[in-house]
Amino acid sequence: MNFPKHVKCIGSLTGITLLVACGGNSDPLTKELNRHLEVDIQDFDVDKSNLHPGQSLDIEWRSEGAVLFDAHLYLSEDRTVSNSDIQIVDEKCGVEHNDHCHAAREVEFTCEFYSDNYFGCYEDGDNIGTEDLTEYLTQLPFENYLILELCSHGDCETRVHRLTFY
Repeated sequence: MNFPKHVKCIGSLTGITLLVACGGNSDPLTKELNRHLEVDIQDFDVDKSNLHPGQSLDIEWRSEGAVLFDAHLYLSEDRTVSNSDIQIVDEKCGVEHNDHCHAAREVEFTCEFYSDNYFGCYEDGDNIGTEDLTEYLTQLPFENYLILELCSHGDCETRVHRLTFY
């Protein structure tokens, strides 16, 4: 990697993360360092596998590697992302503190299934995505998958969790 003369290359990934945390998402050094890092999902935990109207579920995830990436949360009838899936969350993630998903810490989303078939996700009380599932839920119970996808420079990593709506 070629860095400007005034920047010392720190050998560990942790050191690079600390170095880029000083800049922001639009900092040229952050962008250059990020180009050489692949996104990697370290953890993806969902506290429920069954969801009834009026209930919520907690989603926790943590990434490693890339510090600038896109986070997507889908509902899918199978285990792979496709055009027929419903995208609930579409967030740009980085190192700045105002992001709903932050590269340097664990991220928590709370998603609620409302009695009118809406499904909405929140982070720190902010709505980050709500969709009407009326046409998607062809019958109840409805078994599907919750897919977390993190992408950086065309490289995507996914994790899947089975979820049944009642």
